[in-house]
Amino acid sequence: MINEIKVALKKTWMYAPYRLLRSRRRAKCITRLRSWDSVDETRAAFYEQFIGSGDLVFDVGANQGNRAKVFSKLQARVVAFEPQRYCYEILTTLFEQNDTIRLVNKALGAEEGIADMYVSDVNVLSSLSPSWISAMQGSGRFKNVAWNKTERVEITTLDSAIREYGTPRFIKVDVEGYEFEVLSGLSTPIECISIEFVPERIHEAYKCIDRMEMLSSIEIRLSLGESMSFATRSWLPSHEIKKALAEIPSHEFGDLYIRSIDKSGKNWPALES
Repeated sequence: MINEIKVALKKTWMYAPYRLLRSRRRAKCITRLRSWDSVDETRAAFYEQFIGSGDLVFDVGANQGNRAKVFSKLQARVVAFEPQRYCYEILTTLFEQNDTIRLVNKALGAEEGIADMYVSDVNVLSSLSPSWISAMQGSGRFKNVAWNKTERVEITTLDSAIREYGTPRFIKVDVEGYEFEVLSGLSTPIECISIEFVPERIHEAYKCIDRMEMLSSIEIRLSLGESMSFATRSWLPSHEIKKALAEIPSHEFGDLYIRSIDKSGKNWPALES
């Protein structure tokens, strides 16, 4: 018993500096996220064309909440989905007193279940998609990043989330290569959905577009990087966006904003053009 106590004390001593560093990083992160700066203002100005006061928004892959806080600032009701334990702890600290943000410690996918998330030392790059990780490693874009841990995470679907929380006006999906699986769990049109794309897996973006076209007629705009602006001057049909994606330089990434068109050929009336 004494030896076991000594081993436990040794482990505590060994990991104390790591825990202290992690605690300091978390405190610094929370301080930064609680502030409001010019980057947040730019994001708010961009997202307000999709989101109004009282609207329901799903933040899928909320990470540490830099979008959720913007959506809340726009007076939206936010359901933020984040499966990573560390990120969820930060979200809880940040938003536990915020009545407009509901936190859900789950991933989203094609069906409900349990899966392994590959946790990166850069938490924004953690993923449920081994093929996405392989593509990133193969391209060398994140050559110094490791995915050497896993977490068992619970998965729900967009359909289940809609049944529980209501139909959102806008859904942001940023899940590091798992976008198609997320959209596969949706069976009804949504006014507007944003999904991330990367050049290493443009074919996945095509699949996401095709999936959304199964639900309704759509039109799309493209935004590059973190520009918070559109690279296309107008909303375009899917075939035009696919052409644009095929010509994007290999170092670029971005988001597709996909909005539904009703059967009369008109956009949802509340959305700006």
